[in-house]
Amino acid sequence: MIDCIFTSINNGYLPKARILAASVRKHHPEAKMVLMLSDERAPGLDYGDFDLVLGPADVVKGVANLDAWIFEHTVVELCTAVKPFAFKHLFDTYGYRSIVYQDPDTVLYSRLTELEQELERHPIVLTPHVTTPAVDTDDLLDGEMLGCLRHGVFNLGFAALTQEGEGPLFLQWWLDRCREYCFDDNQRGLFTDQKWIDLAPCFFQTLKIFRLPSYNVATWNLYYRQVSKSPLGEIVVNHDFPLRFYHFSGFDLGTHEHMLTKHDAGNACLREMTDWYSSELKRLANPGDVLGKYDHFPNGRAIPADWRRYYRSHPALKAMIPHPFEQFGEVIAHFDSSPRQIPVDPGMSTLERFVRRRPGFAAMVKKIIPASLLRHVSGR
Repeated sequence: MIDCIFTSINNGYLPKARILAASVRKHHPEAKMVLMLSDERAPGLDYGDFDLVLGPADVVKGVANLDAWIFEHTVVELCTAVKPFAFKHLFDTYGYRSIVYQDPDTVLYSRLTELEQELERHPIVLTPHVTTPAVDTDDLLDGEMLGCLRHGVFNLGFAALTQEGEGPLFLQWWLDRCREYCFDDNQRGLFTDQKWIDLAPCFFQTLKIFRLPSYNVATWNLYYRQVSKSPLGEIVVNHDFPLRFYHFSGFDLGTHEHMLTKHDAGNACLREMTDWYSSELKRLANPGDVLGKYDHFPNGRAIPADWRRYYRSHPALKAMIPHPFEQFGEVIAHFDSSPRQIPVDPGMSTLERFVRRRPGFAAMVKKIIPASLLRHVSGR
C-alpha cells in the first residue's frame, strides 16, 4: 500500500496539481494527498483537494538563511529543490512507510499495482526517460540525447521511496545535493534535482530501475510505447499493459502538442487524452492573475534569473542583503545601478552584456542593427 503521494508546485501550477489529486483520489483513495507549495496561499484559490499543504519553512532544514536560499533559486529550481526535504519531513513527522512523488502534470489512469509490489522489495524506485534504444534519428535526439544526456537518465517527475534499507541513505544523499546544488546549470552538468540521480545506481544497490512501459508514459518515449484503448475501453500501453500514469510534460509551452504531432500523429486515444486535459485545465484555471510570492518582488516586479545566479555566487552581496524579498528595494537598486552586465556567461561579449542589462535599450538596438551583425557580435 502507498501511504502518501505528493507533488511540488507554486500557485501557477495549482490547476495541474488538482487534476493529479483527483486521479489519486480515484485510484488510491487510501493515500494521503499532499501539496508542497513553494508559494503562499492565495485568496480565491482552492486547496481543498489536498489533505495537507506544506511550505518551504515547514520542510527545509539545515540552511543558514531560508530567505536567501529561496531567492537563489528560480521557481523551477525551488520546486525541485524542496522535494527531498518534503520526503524527509513526511517520513519523520507522519511516520509514513512509503511515499510517492508525482509531478503536477502527471495523471494516474489506474492503480499503481506493480509499484506497490516493488516497494515491498525495493526502497528506491525510479523510472528512466527511455528503456528502448532509438532507431530513428529524431527519436534519438528527443529521447536519448535531450531527455537523458542533457536532463538526466531518470525522469524525476516520479520517485517512490520507503523507510526501509537504503531508502533513508538515498534520501539524505539526494537532500544534501539539493540543498547546495539544485540549479539548472548546464555548464556545471546540473539540471535541478534530476541529473544527480544519474549517480544513484552507482551508490545504492537496492535501487529499482522500473522499466514497465505503462509508467511515466510521455511524448519522448512514444516511439516504442503505443497508447490505445482496449475493446473494453481501458487505456493500455503496447496492447497488454494498463496505463498507470501519463506525463503531460511541456503542455503550457506547446511542447507536448509539438512532440505528439511529431511522434504519434493521428493517435485517437492520445488526442482524446490531450483534449480532456486541456479542458480540465480551463475548468480549474486560477481566477485572475496570481503573482507567485517567490518569482516576483512584493511590488510585482519579476525577478530575473540572472539576478538570482549572481546573488548566489557572491557571498558579500548575500551578507549585505540577507533578506532579499523584504529588502527588495535594495536588491533592485543594486542591480539597476550596476554599470556592467551580470557575468552569467563568461563567453558573452562586453557589448552583449551591456545590452542585455537594459531591456529598453536592447529593444531599440534590435530595431536599428541587423540581426546578422548582432549574431556576429555575440559570437553565435
